[in-house]
Amino acid sequence: MASEQDWQTELYKDMEIYVTALPHEGSRACWDYAVRIAWPGEDPSSDSEVIGESGDDGDYPNRAAAIQAGFIKGHVLVDGLSK
Repeated sequence: MASEQDWQTELYKDMEIYVTALPHEGSRACWDYAVRIAWPGEDPSSDSEVIGESGDDGDYPNRAAAIQAGFIKGHVLVDGLSK
């Protein structure tokens, strides 16, 4: 993972969810997120170890809202893996 990004981590159903907030280019008023899913203990910066990753084109009003949306998306992704 890029060292300049502040990744938040949460364990959910035996998977690690990593979320970072990303400001829209040229603006601190609109935020998006990136989310990555990995098995515990795996290197989430290695594409070969990532189970899934996603973001959206949302316009979140602040960093905290983007992080929250990222974890919601991460839970959906993990739930989809267990089906």
